[in-house]
Amino acid sequence: MAFSYTTDTRTHVLGDLMMVTGTWDAASVDTGPIVTGLSEVLAGNVIGDTEDNTGGGVDGAFAIITTAAPGTITVDCVSGNTGKWWALGKR
Repeated sequence: MAFSYTTDTRTHVLGDLMMVTGTWDAASVDTGPIVTGLSEVLAGNVIGDTEDNTGGGVDGAFAIITTAAPGTITVDCVSGNTGKWWALGKR
């Protein structure tokens, strides 16, 4: 399998900013990119991940936002994890 994601069809516009949301699925991988459609991501996160078995955070998921890939969020997680994501940024 591979990393996959969806983008909700209803975006949220806040002046010149836009919030985009969706879901992600890390089937048999532990990292993957989400192309948000924004020109620059100012903030973002992953929520509702399914693999926090120990309660210590080691099985959770993290959103990585870098300037090397504007408009993209990289999810770093445990293989088989799923959840939701959001990004706020410039159109």
